[in-house]
Amino acid sequence: MYLSLYDDTEYVEQLWHIRHSVQQNNFGYLKRLSAWRCDSLVHVIPSHLLSCFHNLEQLDVFSCRKAQVIFNINDENRLTKASAVRLKRLSLNDLPKLEHVWDKDPEGIIGLQVLKEMCVEYCESLKSLFPASVAKDLITLQVLEVIRCKELADIFKKDEKGEEGEETQESLFPRLTSFTLQHVPRLKYSIHGSKDEVILTTFASKGH
Repeated sequence: MYLSLYDDTEYVEQLWHIRHSVQQNNFGYLKRLSAWRCDSLVHVIPSHLLSCFHNLEQLDVFSCRKAQVIFNINDENRLTKASAVRLKRLSLNDLPKLEHVWDKDPEGIIGLQVLKEMCVEYCESLKSLFPASVAKDLITLQVLEVIRCKELADIFKKDEKGEEGEETQESLFPRLTSFTLQHVPRLKYSIHGSKDEVILTTFASKGH
């Protein structure tokens, strides 16, 4: 089942913000969701709907000018891990105010073990892609593209204690076949290794 949301503020607000059990149960059948020019969305998938998307495999978000967070996560979501979203493809494009893909650690709530493709373009306010704690889960990722994200500094965000995950010094993405980084001037990592392994190494100097 596929749902496409396009440039209809009244419809999107009614569908997304009214808490109605029948409406929310219908989201459980969705495998793909696209949101295009939905300028009323600040949280693309708000916390009260997160558990409803347990069959969602593909999410595409384009030109939503006010979107700040893709997945809004709260403590209540952590109590319903059995309905974890198991996303396979995530595409984000032209989201100038996007600050977070997930505003809290998604571990156990969004299952990244099956994520195969992640493409991020023209997200000028985004500073990181993943929390360090989920690096070990990205075992099926095949395609990672990051293009024209001028504020992106980290692939993996430091944890709450300010420590960088050890996985940034180790081999990552064992099934990666395509890794594209273009116009990311603030990125603080060097990337090397064979096509069968990717190693991210933190720059010793932020000036690089």
